[in-house]
Amino acid sequence: MKAVLLKAGIVCGFMLAILFHPLALHGQDLNLDQAKAGADKGDANAEFCLAKFYANGQGVPQDFAKAAALYRKAADQGFGKAQNNLGVLYLQGKGVPKDEAEAINWLQKAADQGLTKSQSTLAAILIKKDASSQQAVDLYRKLAEQGDVNAQLHLGDTCYFGTKTIKRDYVEAAKWYSMAANKGNAVGENAIGAMNESGFGMPENDKAAFEWFRKAAEQGNAKGESNLGRMYADGTGGIELNRPKAYMWLSVSAAQGETTAQNFLNEWVAELKPQDLAEGKRLLDAYNASHGTHIATYIGH
Repeated sequence: MKAVLLKAGIVCGFMLAILFHPLALHGQDLNLDQAKAGADKGDANAEFCLAKFYANGQGVPQDFAKAAALYRKAADQGFGKAQNNLGVLYLQGKGVPKDEAEAINWLQKAADQGLTKSQSTLAAILIKKDASSQQAVDLYRKLAEQGDVNAQLHLGDTCYFGTKTIKRDYVEAAKWYSMAANKGNAVGENAIGAMNESGFGMPENDKAAFEWFRKAAEQGNAKGESNLGRMYADGTGGIELNRPKAYMWLSVSAAQGETTAQNFLNEWVAELKPQDLAEGKRLLDAYNASHGTHIATYIGH
């Protein structure tokens, strides 16, 4: 039985989280008095710093409208992080009317200055609007080449699954997944393990797949746990047949809601010999003890 799992889930699971930055892109961070004095003189750095005080409610009552006005003054002078933060306010509708087009306008200006957070946020907006957006792919590529793991995973997904305008390219997908995996990212580890197992984009190599699944599983990745358990259960391609370990890893994955693990257990658990099932339960108890979890014995249904 060989059912390769490969869904990094970066696009679907992408959550937009923006923080107001403590330091300006240019100049220095200022205290409240310095920021007020500088802002009165039209200094962009001071306007940006004062806007942060109002946005965060530090030393002054929180006032997003004042923050937006100050960010705009700094942004109009080309201050990159002010452009980013103003774009975020338009995206969130804080202090200004919610306006995605205006948000994109300011985020684009900041992205053009090389702000990676602006590039990432802009790419996420564009992908949400159009999954085939070439501009978004180009932004993700730029981020990925700078070492951004989420961008590497996104490009891996894009190349693996393809879009209306981008053809599938398993070799390119493997390249990006490998970059993420080599940085210790569990989603990337599971993805490149699946490609090793399937032989898509690289030579088929069950032993390499097993090691990548093991690394992902040991970080708590449910798909990696499921794939590792399945390989222990199959014992093919030179992989150790170990049904108790298979039971333990599949149970851990199933407890996280991984449906493939649940379905596999439902079909397979009845085949276990009593001694394998007993040892599997013992391993699961040991796992619970070492991880502080309370995963119940999985008996299928």
